[in-house]
Amino acid sequence: MFTIIMKSLRGMSLWDITIKSLDIITIVIPPALPATMTVGKLYALTRLKKHNISCINSRVINVSGSINCVCFDKTGTLTEDGLDMWGVVPLKDKRLDVPIKHIQDRNDFVLLKHGMATCHSLTLINGELSGDPLDLKMFESTGWKLEEPNLKEDSHYELPIPAIVRPPCGGSDTGIEIGLVHQYQFSSTLQRMSIITRQLGSEDLMVFCKGSPEMIQSLSKPDTIPENMVSILSEYTEQGYRVISMACRVLPLADFKHLNFMKRDDIEKDLEFLGLIILENRLKPQTEGVIKELKDAKVKVVMITGDNIQTAISVAKECGIIDPGETVVDVSVVPGGIKESPKVFYTVSGVSAISTKAKKLNYSKTEEELGLESGAYKFAVTGKAWELIRDELPELIPRLIVKGAIFARMSSDQKQQLVLELQQLGYYVAMCGDGANDCGALRAAHAGISLSEAESSVASPFTSTVANISCVLRIIREGRAALVTSFGIFKFMVLYSLCEFFSTMILYTIDSNLTDFEFLYIDIALVFNFAFFFGRNHAFSGPLTADTPQSSLFSHVTLLSMLFQLILMVSMQIVSFVLVHKFAWFEPFVFTNATSYSCYENYAVFAISMFQYIILAITFSQGKPYRTPIYKNKLFTMSIFAMTLACIYITLYPANAVIQFLQLRFPPDIHFPLLILYLAIGNFVLSLFIENFVIQYLLMNKFKHWNNIKKCKYLAIEHDLDNTFSWPKLSKQAPVIMTSPSALSLCTTHESTKL
Repeated sequence: MFTIIMKSLRGMSLWDITIKSLDIITIVIPPALPATMTVGKLYALTRLKKHNISCINSRVINVSGSINCVCFDKTGTLTEDGLDMWGVVPLKDKRLDVPIKHIQDRNDFVLLKHGMATCHSLTLINGELSGDPLDLKMFESTGWKLEEPNLKEDSHYELPIPAIVRPPCGGSDTGIEIGLVHQYQFSSTLQRMSIITRQLGSEDLMVFCKGSPEMIQSLSKPDTIPENMVSILSEYTEQGYRVISMACRVLPLADFKHLNFMKRDDIEKDLEFLGLIILENRLKPQTEGVIKELKDAKVKVVMITGDNIQTAISVAKECGIIDPGETVVDVSVVPGGIKESPKVFYTVSGVSAISTKAKKLNYSKTEEELGLESGAYKFAVTGKAWELIRDELPELIPRLIVKGAIFARMSSDQKQQLVLELQQLGYYVAMCGDGANDCGALRAAHAGISLSEAESSVASPFTSTVANISCVLRIIREGRAALVTSFGIFKFMVLYSLCEFFSTMILYTIDSNLTDFEFLYIDIALVFNFAFFFGRNHAFSGPLTADTPQSSLFSHVTLLSMLFQLILMVSMQIVSFVLVHKFAWFEPFVFTNATSYSCYENYAVFAISMFQYIILAITFSQGKPYRTPIYKNKLFTMSIFAMTLACIYITLYPANAVIQFLQLRFPPDIHFPLLILYLAIGNFVLSLFIENFVIQYLLMNKFKHWNNIKKCKYLAIEHDLDNTFSWPKLSKQAPVIMTSPSALSLCTTHESTKL
């Protein structure tokens, strides 16, 4: 509008006014902005690739810079992928007996050994056993051999047998041969697998079923469950061992004809409990250090696993997810009746070390209560409790999530639900896992990170071929660096366009403008040059800072930063434009030719604006704590240095060829060019002061806290919980959850607990 009015008052034709107006539009809207915004992500992709991390969706890189919550699977992610066989605890006289380290050397507990030799999904590939690592360790501990005979040649069995197992020669089991008739694959939802077998010479079939202790217990006959099941199971799981149970039942051979019509539940019922199989799952060497650095940076760390809750708690304490001074509160839910809501019980899973000072404050209270009142507690939730609370008591979910650190016995769908609930509370969530059960959660997370030997995974945007969680820190660092780069280059490109726009508008007041080659020099030699090297700063390699970068381009801080810088830039251009009129040698511009804009006003505005683009590039090239300092970006530093010298040369004493090329009208003495340099230095100092002190130091802290409280629900919930001492109310005893007749039988063997 300003252009139309000014040009109309000067009597220009409608065509010329239209052309000038369109020129302004092309200046204000930088066509290179979308391309330059990808620079930071492209450099981050290259650096991640060098660390064996691939990314199939570059848009996620910037999002990963805002991550403030990381969820980890346990087995194969926090702990070693392979399991080591520790031993077995067999059933004897209705009690779990002393553990046996080497089952292959024992002649008793035959059924347990047969179950370990048959209840698996192993197969032979090129003569080598292949399959689930747990199955492999369990089978190898028996010393038996697996064979896959040619069905046409095998005549020992009346039934089609895909595989058989035999004990080693020379042992007491020599001569035994067991055929694997039919297999029910492991299901994370069912938490078990089973197999139907037939021993050579036997008249009946035998079903072996292994799975989580809770599931096998619920499927077993009540009178076969050991009396000391609870205490022995707790003893091993609290030490971090992986525990699975084995059970069996006899199936009449006649039932095989109807096998295809029988439901899996009809096969896996009325089992006889055989014992426990104990496996070790050690932490990976990098786990503890990564968890510590994440927690030092105030990143919420959550374990989501399908394993036993006591094992999960033990691993969480070992790797640092649970601090030594924190109380672990186990959340249990008892289903209600038809018209009753479920009852939630909060019990302490272990005794915490509360400080002496806290004890002195109120020594009549237990250590656990003091821990809850000080906010030093974390929830441990099982998949069953999660399902009941989510369906019946959804108002509790936000509180459980904010204070939750361990989610055990979670199915694939429940893992995905948890990630989505975290996002609803305002967390930026990363999910790191390696198993098929994590696919849903990996897809749902803001940044899914798959630990896989494959170069890329369709389940997650990030894939690390290095199978440990150190990649999480690398991705967060590169994400933060890319995010800061994108913000910096966005502000640089927008202000470059606005500065050039105001330069044009100032000169339009006298019917002048920047010349074509002045535009070219600014756009190519300065702006394009700086934008190309802007994103080459590496991610900061020091400790992660607790503050995440700005994540909104239109936040108060970002807009105020650009506004203050724009006011400063335009003010300096106006000062330069006005000052040139004060010199005795000044001659005002008289418009005579639309292609000739050479004048002193043009020189004044162009000279100061050249330095302003350099100043903007330096000001917005942020270093610590997200990127390496600007001087470590050698190409960018060299570019800044070279172009600064070039601009000083053009300002102070350009050659005639340069003057003619740029169509400058150079001042007859050195005083005004020197004044331009002084203005540029003042502009530089004020720009750094505005960005680093006013914006980053003063406004950033104020507005960021205000925005976080406004946008992030979890911060408000944290504040409420820290100031609420009446919740959660601890239960003195854990509830007895009647999930099956087997569980009822187990409870009657111990002292009953009143709800």
